[in-house]
Formats: sequence, C-alpha cells, structure tokens
Amino acid sequence: MSKKLEDNGLWESSRMMLPQHKERIVEHNKHLTKREKPILHDDDEWEMVIQNVNLSLNYTNAVVVEVFGEYENRCVEGVITSVSMYAKKMKVESDQGFEWIDFDELVSVKLVCGGINNETIRRRVDSY
Repeated sequence: MSKKLEDNGLWESSRMMLPQHKERIVEHNKHLTKREKPILHDDDEWEMVIQNVNLSLNYTNAVVVEVFGEYENRCVEGVITSVSMYAKKMKVESDQGFEWIDFDELVSVKLVCGGINNETIRRRVDSY
C-alpha cells in the first residue's frame, strides 16, 4: 500500500498551504498574545506622569509617551503642546506631525535625556 494512505501520510506528503490558511494561523497566534491594559493604581505613578507632562508642556522638554496596545505597546516621542482636560487627551508633536493621545491609554510618560533644555539645566547646576 502507498505511504500516503498510512497514518498521516496524506497531509505529510502535501506541503501546500493556502494564503487564507496562513493568514488564519497568524491571526490565531496574534489573539493568543492579547493583553489587558495595566491600571496605574499608585498615586506616585500618576504624580510622575503629571509632572513629566507639565515639564514638557511648560518647558518644551521632549518626552516618550508609552501608549497601550492590545498586542503591543507603542512609543510616541515628541513635545506635548496641548492638554484637553475636557476630552481627556493630550497633543504630542514630533517631526512626523502630531497625535492626540487619550489619558486612558497612557502607560507611562518619560522625559528624554540629552535634549537642549536638559543640557542647559546641567550647565546651570554645574556652574554653582
């Protein structure tokens, strides 16, 4: 008898996969890695986020804003130019343009070291 008809031979001998099958496998694997948004419970964490937003807004310091995604977080680097408390959003401007980010989607806001303002502050501190 032919080896194709024994055990799993029919599928083992056929190595062809349709694009729809591959797409479905990738989609299935993607859903396995779906995550839930971390909640900032600690007041210190929120205080740090607010402080960094204010520094960027008032002194045009560059920040890296980490935005939650269901499958992967993404980072937006730029300067915060506007904050809308009514809409609960902030506007981050970068070289590529601007983007409005919801406060509900924030994971963290960190200052970028080595910018013009940071170097100026370091020189002032070193001179004293």
